[in-house]
Amino acid sequence: MASQDLEHLPENRRKRINRLKKMIIAVIIAAIVIPVIVCIVLSVCLHNTKVSLHETRQQLEEMQKYLESSQDNKAIENADVEGHDADSKASDSFGNSLINSDTALTSTGNENANSSQDAETVDGKKRVYLTFDDGPSNNTEEILDILNKYDVKATFFVVGNTSEHGQEVLKRIVSEGHSVGLHSYSHKYASIYDSEDAFFDDFNQISDYVYETTGVRSNICRLPGGSSNTVSRIDMADLVRKLNDKGIECYDWNIAGGDASGQKLTAEEIASNVLNGIERFQTAMVLLHDGADKDNTVEALDIILENLTARDDIVIDRITEDTPVILHISL
Repeated sequence: MASQDLEHLPENRRKRINRLKKMIIAVIIAAIVIPVIVCIVLSVCLHNTKVSLHETRQQLEEMQKYLESSQDNKAIENADVEGHDADSKASDSFGNSLINSDTALTSTGNENANSSQDAETVDGKKRVYLTFDDGPSNNTEEILDILNKYDVKATFFVVGNTSEHGQEVLKRIVSEGHSVGLHSYSHKYASIYDSEDAFFDDFNQISDYVYETTGVRSNICRLPGGSSNTVSRIDMADLVRKLNDKGIECYDWNIAGGDASGQKLTAEEIASNVLNGIERFQTAMVLLHDGADKDNTVEALDIILENLTARDDIVIDRITEDTPVILHISL
């Protein structure tokens, strides 16, 4: 209706028409604005929901990783405990109870080698090989001082202590004429023995580290837990044969000081274990440890060497390519 026509209408009717127009305009505006507002609100809510879901997903992933990491760490810790128990069990089995048995510990020097757990010596004198696992550490330095005091050589089966101090001690081992052997880089039984590839990855790492630090490419090793350990998923006899094929000899032990048995033995008890064990063998391969917590082993070494160096029937030596191999398993 034109504005001129509205002017001729009664006032009440004009007001109603104007109100109706305003209502129609308001409805049209509301029909446009409200959906826009609703869309904006829904978009914001959707965005917030996506952000919340993303954050929740990240938290769940982090929790899952944490749980997996905790499980892996627990498995490794358990394996390390089991591996150290394996050290102890093997020590007990092959260092004590089997000493008087007929069970042979096979030599792996070559195909025709037929050594047992004890090898006869040419001159009839006892050969004692003092070996130390798990260093280098501060205790290794003290052990080296004691070895120098008695002018004897020993063998150190080392792990991957890459600290500046660890490197200096490793160099000192070599410079003072001792043998350095390969124990492992990580000393983590669960990962080392998870597969053959995992073992050789770790083995090559410690071999390269020793070579890069000292200039010596070691060809002797001691398997973590010994060749008779119960942790490995690998066939240990096959593993030793493959190491032999690479020119690496593996050495277990036939005497254990007991300093890794889980019991806190005194220096006197450790020394007694070693000295009593030596009486039973012509070739004595002695297992000791030079980790940072082996203070009693350091004290025991002084007692051991004071006794052994006073005897004319004993020669204390380091492991070389001519040393008879003592191995817990048969190949």
